[in-house]
Amino acid sequence: MTATDWYLKQCDITQYVLRNSAVFQGEVATHIDDKIRLIVVAKKQPTQKIYYDILKAIELTEEQVLFLTPSQLIIPADEVKVITWFIDIKSHEQWQNKLTIKTSDLVSLAKDPQQKRQLWLQLCEYENDFHPK
Repeated sequence: MTATDWYLKQCDITQYVLRNSAVFQGEVATHIDDKIRLIVVAKKQPTQKIYYDILKAIELTEEQVLFLTPSQLIIPADEVKVITWFIDIKSHEQWQNKLTIKTSDLVSLAKDPQQKRQLWLQLCEYENDFHPK
């Protein structure tokens, strides 16, 4: 027993052990607001020009995009009804739905016309999902 434990016991203070510290980091209760039209999953918040160009091309504002790190993506795939874009992330096999886009890192994407073309085709396919009527 440590000195701190001993003092707390002498003061009749009950110690609690936090088993899920992720709750305080916002990783457990991820809420998808009705205004969200795109979920971006990446290791860190994208800041590259191509990212903002893509948002502008699909007519989305930053307020309509929910950014999550891979550890924050604990929502079951079948509960997500908006497009989810994995940037340089290998999504789990069980986390697959029809509204998933996967690309390499944005620096590589910006330099590769074939990747950009493939991304653009996917974005066009989901155009009605970005702006439902």
